[in-house]
Amino acid sequence: MIELSAPVAPGPGLDTYEEWRAQLDQEHTPTTVRSDATTTFAVVVETRPGAEPDEFEATRRSISELDGATPIVLRANSGTDLAELLEPIDADFVLFLTAGSQLEPGALEEISRAHRIDPSLEAIGFDTDTLDHERRTDPHFRPEWSPEMLLGANYFGRAFAIRVDLARRIDGIRLDDHGIWRLLLSAGLSERIVGRVPKVLMSEPRRTRAIATARDAEMVREVLSERGERAETSLEDGVVRVRFIPETWPTVSIVIPTRHGRANLSRLLPSLERTEYPGFDVVVIDNGGQSDERDEWYVNAKGDLDLRILWWTEEPFNYSRVNNVAARACTGEILVMLNDDTEIVDPNWLREMVGLLLRDGIGTVGLQLRQGEGLIQHGGVMLGPGGFADNLFTGMTPGSDSLVGPTGWYRNTLAVTGACVAIRRSDFESVGGLDERFILCGSDVVLGLDQILRGRRNAVIPFDTVRHYESLTRGTSVPLEDFYASYWRYHPWLAAGDPYLSPNVSQLSAVPRFRSSRDERPVKLALQVMGRAYIQVKQGSSISEEATGLIHQASVSRSDVDRVHADHAAADGFHQVETINWFIPDIDMPFFGGLNTAFRIAEKLALQNGVQNRFVFLAEPNEQFFRSALVAAFPGLADAEIHFYNGTDDSIAALPQADAAVATLWLTADHVAKAPGVRRKFYLMQDYEPGFYPASTLYAMAEETYRLGLYAICNTRSMYEIYAGLYGGKAMYFDPAVDRTIYHAEGRREKGDDEPVTIFVYARDHFRNCWELAYAALREIKRIHGDRVRIVAAGARYLPQTADFIDLGLLDYRATGAIYRETDIGLTLQISRHPSYLPLELMACGVPMVAPDSSWFSWLFQDGDNSLLAMRTYDDIVERLDRLVRDSELRARLSKGALERIDANHSDWDAALSGIYGYLCDPEGAAPAIA
Repeated sequence: MIELSAPVAPGPGLDTYEEWRAQLDQEHTPTTVRSDATTTFAVVVETRPGAEPDEFEATRRSISELDGATPIVLRANSGTDLAELLEPIDADFVLFLTAGSQLEPGALEEISRAHRIDPSLEAIGFDTDTLDHERRTDPHFRPEWSPEMLLGANYFGRAFAIRVDLARRIDGIRLDDHGIWRLLLSAGLSERIVGRVPKVLMSEPRRTRAIATARDAEMVREVLSERGERAETSLEDGVVRVRFIPETWPTVSIVIPTRHGRANLSRLLPSLERTEYPGFDVVVIDNGGQSDERDEWYVNAKGDLDLRILWWTEEPFNYSRVNNVAARACTGEILVMLNDDTEIVDPNWLREMVGLLLRDGIGTVGLQLRQGEGLIQHGGVMLGPGGFADNLFTGMTPGSDSLVGPTGWYRNTLAVTGACVAIRRSDFESVGGLDERFILCGSDVVLGLDQILRGRRNAVIPFDTVRHYESLTRGTSVPLEDFYASYWRYHPWLAAGDPYLSPNVSQLSAVPRFRSSRDERPVKLALQVMGRAYIQVKQGSSISEEATGLIHQASVSRSDVDRVHADHAAADGFHQVETINWFIPDIDMPFFGGLNTAFRIAEKLALQNGVQNRFVFLAEPNEQFFRSALVAAFPGLADAEIHFYNGTDDSIAALPQADAAVATLWLTADHVAKAPGVRRKFYLMQDYEPGFYPASTLYAMAEETYRLGLYAICNTRSMYEIYAGLYGGKAMYFDPAVDRTIYHAEGRREKGDDEPVTIFVYARDHFRNCWELAYAALREIKRIHGDRVRIVAAGARYLPQTADFIDLGLLDYRATGAIYRETDIGLTLQISRHPSYLPLELMACGVPMVAPDSSWFSWLFQDGDNSLLAMRTYDDIVERLDRLVRDSELRARLSKGALERIDANHSDWDAALSGIYGYLCDPEGAAPAIA
């Protein structure tokens, strides 16, 4: 399959380490030293046979010059028993250095800060370079936790700190490269307890890189056996090769799409026939056109293969659908998708893939595919080049070194190419197979991302088992639709980075290069491909300029308002609604907040009531971008009409007539009021939008929209009471719900008393989030409790670098449920009169909230039952949070109450929105009265 990658501007990244280090100096990112740091360290310095005396002295000197830390230093000979060495040490973490290694002055403070931010960490890795006659060269930038990589090589080397009590619990470890690797494999490490400081914190002396030995291979086998995993291990090109052996081999179905590529199939099918595997079948799905001659060719070509041919005639061609249909037509417990332009060069390829796939936590397995001449074609999929995806290590020599380690190592990656990928059928079906919104490219990437979102890993086997000749039968033209579909799925990683690479490596190059401050942001490049401007948004303190720009656009006359009332009076009684014009502002992300609810309502009306939705965007025309956004969030809106307008009276008048029009933002309410040819006009009111602004022109203009005479569809009873009670409007309301496929408590684990309490906060400094209060209160909680708490922030466009918070950035919404199930306390401080969806989603995952003590939120929060309510003052917020941190029984009781509240009132979107269509047809007859 073609990998989806837009053209990359010449020269992304930097060429040399010297350039990169000079750039760091220019960026002024000094280590922040904390005099109140409480993490303590021991440093074990290994002296090897034949070491020069000055090597230890160089290491000792670097330790004596450390900032803000005075570690315990132990000198020990190679081969010393580690448990005995560590037994008397009173420290939190230990580092194992070789004599001659030199720590950066801020190294331990950086590690200490990583632990301070996340006290659950038990091992913390970092980056290194090589010291060659006072010249620093050859950096090694490490990924996030990569357990499959650790099987083949100790990718940490000595660049890690580990909990002393964890290290000394493991018997039989000797102080040398072999023993340190065994320590890491035996320590029971996992993603939850392994952290990373992506900075060069140590320089090591120039030596040949430690490569695996036959003794190491046997050690890996022994450790796996101790875990209950049966495997054969061997040494290949300095890497431990691990072939897992399950108790029974599951059946496998190999799916091969082709356009009757006879030259390719003539090479592939005989090589497949030599596969050593106890039970597999092959399904070839051919869209080249059926004929008697071609049927006969397959009969002669199949040899001893269990081969079935499916002829595909559906047009237009869709690669994802072709594979899905073939997958449904076969019966293997394991599915392998294989391009026809491949060739099997190792008969044991399938055993190796399936054995690794059956490891706990593995989602997909791919191979390092090599071109016909032997260069790497695929080493895993990375996100970023050109704003989309590309194959890591493309064009590199197998076994060569790189900034992220040798190409010959096992890799965990965000995804693997669909040219050769294995996946459990159950996992394939649980994500709906390949996403058919992708025509030719990208669905294989999304298949991998879906595994990541479900807590699974993707792995790449680095050995030469399958060749990929890339004689692409459908050409190299990537449908533009695939770029749009990819953007919405790739966005979180384009924005936040690829965890299996390093922020020190350019996101724009498949061949690892140093990151450059001049590199364009991948999101910006993606938007350029789609004809969209890239805008970085930050809430400002001055809103005068915004108000000035909107004065004429957000304006209606008294006659416009009179006309709304007259039109509604003329439309008295029941009128079937068949068409709705939805007035929508520009789209950033369709998956969150009020716009997501608007689209959810529209999809329900289309699917259940046959409504023809028209989305009218206040934006520059770009139909494909907006349609792809709608379909990414709600596929049922694929047939909706899309129109654009610019806010002028003429552009509003040119819009099509409709039975109803719905405003989704205060600005669009003015435009709905002026829209001609609409029987009834509605206002989807999801927050008290005047409260988004200080007392100001914008506040006044927003509030005035509540007096236009629009019928309101209110999200929560509180908004209904505001509109109907304070402004005299006609309205109905619904209780918001949550998506229980994502937000639930299944899998929420009971934590031990020694684990830190996790607090989650939405970190975005919009006025209505009271961010200054939340940030100050949480910093004080962190000061009081230290390692007893970990604070997790998401949506954090503006989180200060000095904050001791875990910054998750902007997340894929599908990933948030798993994070909430690891959360013990949620904090929300909305100043407006809608609490946002965040507390409902947290509560649905069993999280008790600290929330504002406001009558507007009484429909959701009950103090002492499912939450603790706080005055919006620093002292009271701190007191409420502190109480929950200290009282685990209270947290458990509030968690139970939170789940009960969501189950009883907010667990079914279909039921929540059931009254809206009737209200649209007869708002006077269906509207409730204020109690």
